[in-house]
This record gives sequence, structure tokens and C-alpha cells, in this order.
Amino acid sequence: MKESSMFNVIDLPRRNTSSRVHTQAAAPGHRLPEAERAVLKLLEDDWRQICSGEIVPSHAQLDPHALHNALPHAFLLHRTAPGAVRIRVAGQRLHDLLRMDPRGMSFGSFFSAAARDTVMDIVDTAFDGPAIVGLPMTASRGLGRKPMQAELLLLPMMDAQGQVTRMMGALVAAGPLSNRPYRFDIAGDAVLRHDTLNLPFVERRGIRARPIPTDKPSLRLVVDNG
Repeated sequence: MKESSMFNVIDLPRRNTSSRVHTQAAAPGHRLPEAERAVLKLLEDDWRQICSGEIVPSHAQLDPHALHNALPHAFLLHRTAPGAVRIRVAGQRLHDLLRMDPRGMSFGSFFSAAARDTVMDIVDTAFDGPAIVGLPMTASRGLGRKPMQAELLLLPMMDAQGQVTRMMGALVAAGPLSNRPYRFDIAGDAVLRHDTLNLPFVERRGIRARPIPTDKPSLRLVVDNG
């Protein structure tokens, strides 16, 4: 992957190999408004209820009607191989972001060409961990306008064979949308949340995403594996 001066570099731990995450420069203090953050919390709370004591729930337990206000932002993914992740279900807000129906498309369709490979590497770590992943993102609104702030949330789910091949999640973007498609980049001040699901919830109290310092030329992602 080519290097560019507009990107920071982060070493991304993976199960059997290593990758590098390129993040697009963004204004400091990336943070979603409270209303959008509440959508992410609602979705994760619903996912934890579905778990019923299990580390990872089955996608067969998912009731879309129970997602309430999170439903327009929510999606269900299906991975058939590393890097091969397709959108099975997508809420109306996601249709509006792409200006088309994303069902059946690669999940990479939501991301810019510069960010796509690295975001999909992160998605693979969520399946492989399995892990809850939260990733701050931005999308251009056009010349002279501040970028749109957004956040990606990934919540692993099992298939009927007990394999983690499904992913419930949301891409929540703040603000009104124009009549144009949006493609997302990783925010330059991103704090990547990566909670590996190898312990019961009660034993994972206190796990926090840690800020990635932005004053160093080569940055290392800190992952809490419990």
C-alpha cells in the first residue's frame, strides 16, 4: 500500500499477520453529538441483551423491531472469507448515505478508496477476535465545509453452526445529508476501540479504548485483549 503524507500510520495487530492502518487527517476533538452517540449505545445495549450470558450471540436471536431508534442506522453483515464481507440488511439512513440500496454489496462500499483496505482489515479483526470494534470516521461534505463526523460500531454474531460469520452494527453519521453519496475515511484523531470477547461481561469491566497520540510519526494501536 502506498504511503502518503496526508496519513498517519498505525500498526494494527491481527491474529496471524500484521497490517498498517492509514488514517485521514481530521480536526482534533472528533466526537459525535449526544443524539448520535445514544444510537450507538442503544444498539450495543440491545446486542448485550441478546447475548443472554453468552460471549457472542446468534444472529437468529436478532429481532430488528427491538432495535427501535437504532434501526435506520443498523446493518447485518455476512463474511464468507477474510476480506469478503457483504451487507445482508441495511437501515434507511445507510441507503441515504450511499444514495442506493446497499444490500448485497461489499461492506467496503461505504469507505473511500484510500481507507477501504485498512477498514476492512479492522473489520476482519472484529470477526477473528471476535471483538467489539468502534471506529471514528469522517466524510467530506464538499469544498470549504467541515467534514461530516461519524462512527462505525461492530458487534459480532454467530451463524447456525456456531461460527462468527455475522456482524451486527451501525454507521452513525451526524447532521443532514445532501443529494450526493458519501464515502468515509478513518478520522485522523481516531481512538480505535477493540474489545476482544474472550471473557464474560462481568470480567471485562473497566476496558476502555485508549487515545492514539497524534504527535508521533509512527503510531501504534493499543488493543485491550482482556
